[in-house]
Amino acid sequence: MHELHRAEYLQALGIPSYVPRYVLPLAPAPRQAQLPVAEAAPQNPLPRSADQILDSVRRQAQPEAQSPQSAHGQTQGGLVAPARETAPQVARELESLVADTRPPAAVTESRAEPLVAAEPLTQVAPFVLSCWWIGDEVLAVDSREPGVALPVEALFNNMVRALGWQDLPREQERLRWPMAENRFAAAASASDARDTCSIWLEAASARRPVKSIWLMGQQARDFCAPVALEGDVTAWNNLHLLAMPSLSELLQAPARKREVWQLLQRLYPEQTRAR
Repeated sequence: MHELHRAEYLQALGIPSYVPRYVLPLAPAPRQAQLPVAEAAPQNPLPRSADQILDSVRRQAQPEAQSPQSAHGQTQGGLVAPARETAPQVARELESLVADTRPPAAVTESRAEPLVAAEPLTQVAPFVLSCWWIGDEVLAVDSREPGVALPVEALFNNMVRALGWQDLPREQERLRWPMAENRFAAAASASDARDTCSIWLEAASARRPVKSIWLMGQQARDFCAPVALEGDVTAWNNLHLLAMPSLSELLQAPARKREVWQLLQRLYPEQTRAR
């Protein structure tokens, strides 16, 4: 009985086998246990590739030494032996099949070329967008600078008052990016932010239709614009997209208020005519 059978018998009897990791004191010298002889893996007689089949057919198609009787195609019974003309035909058919199934040389060479690493994704720092709806006139999206205590609300109210919209209904909302903090997920890229914010803007403008949209600040222009901006004013879906500095930029650089006011005068001539 070899060691594997002995262990199986002990396991069937419910007796646990104990094998020490080192030689115990007063124990006999260890000896190699008898193990069963490993059986050789059976060889697969079938061919493994089309090339192997083609080689065997070519060997059969080679001319062989024939006896005088086989050369005349006769046997002792007077019957004519079939000539070996099918082997070359089978070889030609296999060669055509192998040539058809193999990829062209251009594809093989292109696969051999080293793969070019993809460009790294551009990461985007978290940002906050303040959004105001002023009646059905305008949707203003302003890029906020975190940690900067500036009276942006007062400046926006002055702009609304200058256009005569102070009595229109107003709604306010904030959009944070990323929308959900997940430290186990991969960092959001610029393309993700652009897709999310632009889709949000399209849905917001469809839910509350307005005549124009103000994109104020870099984040609002880069990530919320549904189309590529062309200058200060871009037409989109029968409304105007205005590219403007953010309220924080206007407060930090008051000289830029003039260009914003000129843009508003050009787009809203009736509202700014008496002011």
